[in-house]
Amino acid sequence: MKWTALLLLILGLPIGAHERPVRTEAGTVSQVMSEGLLGRRGELAPPTEVLDGVTTSEVRGQLKDLRRVKFYLVNGDLRRARAHLVRLSNTQTKMRSVAYRYLALLAFAESDFEQALNYLSRQELQQIPQFGKICVLKVLSQLVLDRTGDLEDNWARCQMENIGKFRERNLVWLDTLLQLKLAPGPRVTQAPLKARLALLGNDDLKMLMKLALYLNQEKLVVDQLPELSVDQLQDPEVREIAGQVLFRTGALAKSYRFVEDLSSPNSENIKGNLYVLRGKYELAYAQFKLALEQKQNSQNALERLLPLAWLLGDWASGVTYAERVIAGPQTQVNKLAVLAAFTMQKGDYERTTEVLETINRRYEKGAELDVTQLAMFTALMQNKPVVARRNALESCSRYDVVSCWAAFQLTQWDAFALTLRRDEPLPERREWEKLAAMETTAPLTEMSFVNQLDIEELDDRLIRLTPTP
Repeated sequence: MKWTALLLLILGLPIGAHERPVRTEAGTVSQVMSEGLLGRRGELAPPTEVLDGVTTSEVRGQLKDLRRVKFYLVNGDLRRARAHLVRLSNTQTKMRSVAYRYLALLAFAESDFEQALNYLSRQELQQIPQFGKICVLKVLSQLVLDRTGDLEDNWARCQMENIGKFRERNLVWLDTLLQLKLAPGPRVTQAPLKARLALLGNDDLKMLMKLALYLNQEKLVVDQLPELSVDQLQDPEVREIAGQVLFRTGALAKSYRFVEDLSSPNSENIKGNLYVLRGKYELAYAQFKLALEQKQNSQNALERLLPLAWLLGDWASGVTYAERVIAGPQTQVNKLAVLAAFTMQKGDYERTTEVLETINRRYEKGAELDVTQLAMFTALMQNKPVVARRNALESCSRYDVVSCWAAFQLTQWDAFALTLRRDEPLPERREWEKLAAMETTAPLTEMSFVNQLDIEELDDRLIRLTPTP
């Protein structure tokens, strides 16, 4: 009962679905399976899964938790999903293996491949049938972490335990990745792409075209695009991938024809890229916004919207895009620097100061030129001459001429920061121009109070400057 309910939960079926009898020609399945059981009364034992110390109410509670976990994962609420999974992993039932499997999937989705592999290497998941359910994820984690010791054996076992469950055509992806890792060669990336695209079904066609894009082998399939049938081209995703292939190979006009009437996020990004290449930044900005509206976490759209927002002066939207872009541990400081630049341009100097303080507190790049320049200008706008001068000197030491000039002005002029923020025109006296234009020929006469010869005679008497005969 327990494993049947879990299996139905994973497949997305109602928990109680197995309790309803299924109609057949001879009767219900329940009637067929109950024949002859009356005479065996006293011989049958209950399933061992129910007698492992877990009550039925606890099983139902754990299954309810798993249902919540799947709901949270689908909706991107990883924090709550992890909380339920950690609680399930601490129970002493067979449900722990399911919890570890989901925890590994969650860690993999967050790019924490080391932790994912730790979960997948637990003893509970190395037995049949659990290994067959986690083996693909384990092989991918080993590929990312370059753990090739038992990689080939794990993949062979994975294929054996999933006979009839994998689509042979889809195995090309993982087989190619394994060959690139274990036995790289010049033909590894070309061998899977020798099939004729026009003879494939749409699913296999899209899979191979995506593989060509992933392996940077667009040239192997681009010549076959004119051979695609009408039925294949009626699939919007096929046209979208074909447009991406043509864009990668430089056939920009043909690429636009394939994606012109499509409205998917990828097609909008392709059209936006085409507008950028033509210098039509406003149109490109609009296309990437459309892509982001359809896919809220489209990194392709966000990474292109950021520079366009800077070029077009859309500071408020730039702040939003900088906050939404996803950055890894190595690039998080760059994201914060971009966010500080947009908030500074927006005029939100308090927020800029907070972001810059975060950079200085958490990262070693607080003294980088870009950061010190932002800090100097922000301090000037906040009338903090001491902070502005310190950052100006830091930038000046990296040969930033404007910062050197600002540091000099802050040294000589106490009200320099306030003067910069004055809206009215500043009074200016260009007296130096008058002095430079004046011409004078009168010689300078100097009144001599002490004769130089007298000084030399006195010195000569003391130290004998001139030798005596």
